Amino acid sequence: MKQSFLYLSLLLAALPAFGQGSLTVTKNFHFTDGVYLSFEEFQANHPSYRMEEVEAYFFTNPQTALTEVEAVVIKETGQPVDTGRIWAISIGGIPYVRLPGSEINKELPTFAALKLRGKICYYTYPDWRSKQIHIAAYNPLNGRPFRTGTVEREDEVVVKKMLHFDTGEVADFTLENFLAWIQDDPTLVQTVKELPPEEKKEKLFKCLLIYLDRNLTEVRSEKREPDFFEK
Repeated sequence: MKQSFLYLSLLLAALPAFGQGSLTVTKNFHFTDGVYLSFEEFQANHPSYRMEEVEAYFFTNPQTALTEVEAVVIKETGQPVDTGRIWAISIGGIPYVRLPGSEINKELPTFAALKLRGKICYYTYPDWRSKQIHIAAYNPLNGRPFRTGTVEREDEVVVKKMLHFDTGEVADFTLENFLAWIQDDPTLVQTVKELPPEEKKEKLFKCLLIYLDRNLTEVRSEKREPDFFEK
């Protein structure tokens, strides 16, 4: 256990000292505030509408970092932007990516904050998931169960997701998916595999931080035609 922790510490200490350049997307990179209608616009840090060009009506829950957008109106024309076409919205430099309607029970279009930016972006959101619970009724005289069964119960869970900045792919933030996405860093792959089983889940987020510092990506210089978000 001490050896694996020391190895992770050495990896962190050996990281190159990169600052946020004009094109480099670091984990705390601030995106241009505005409305992005496609993933390609997000890659280019080039929103269709900058925030100063629109009136945006939204609410951000500080506890969940979820933003619900009621309306966006273009100031110059007074025309509304179809909220169903919004891929992401950046507020205070932090991009919020849209969650598919099937993933969250909200009436308004809902967006989750990218808590980490970089080659692999990271975000979370709460959800209610059903699970089967085993129950039993016990005889008070002898303490033995006389009736058993299962019931379905909904529990609130925190869904953890990854967004690949280079491809737009989205996946659950699990050990298996993370290893599949960091094959370009064989040293870190080996480090993660060698962690004791009880530490792999605990140190997975720290390993993501290491990967982001060691494997930089950049915003795209060219803006392509929008590929509108499909709900």
